[in-house]
Amino acid sequence: MTRRRRLLVAAALAVALCAGYLSATIGHRLDHGSSWWHGADAESRPEGRRTELRFAFNPGRRVTFGASIRNPGRWPVTITGIAVDDGPADQHVFKIARLAVTHADEASAIFDPAAAVAFQSIRVAAGAELPVFVTITIPDVEMAPGSGLFFDDLAVDYEVLGLPRHQRVPMGFRLSVRSANGYVPR
Repeated sequence: MTRRRRLLVAAALAVALCAGYLSATIGHRLDHGSSWWHGADAESRPEGRRTELRFAFNPGRRVTFGASIRNPGRWPVTITGIAVDDGPADQHVFKIARLAVTHADEASAIFDPAAAVAFQSIRVAAGAELPVFVTITIPDVEMAPGSGLFFDDLAVDYEVLGLPRHQRVPMGFRLSVRSANGYVPR
């Protein structure tokens, strides 16, 4: 085999490996897990085809809910960050007061508030779920009677095969903060 031919074969192999790596990592998506959790201060109710987790509007109050993030891919991922909003910080409606997780080595999520520890980068195996407890602060914003604030996904930063990724992962439910009588900040 000539030197030029070896070089062409090596270059073609390198391009194929790079393309395969990028395809595998960019195509790796996270999804909502099999379950979620809420305390006694919330009400869950069907809203069309999905469930709504509803909290009463009370500015400054902190509420906690749980959502699981599933890694359906074939490679483990390392989750490095979780947020409610992923836009500019000065435009966030909900602020995260606390973020906690339980172990992530199960195929389904088990929510145990007593076993939750403060979030730090965590590895989630292929096919496993990460139970996440999120405590948010209800914002001090004007609300019309019967109106609400809501969101249905989490902004997740993670690494797969060393490549950093960012994705909005659905929670599998809609979180809603409702104001029955309206509110005007003082």
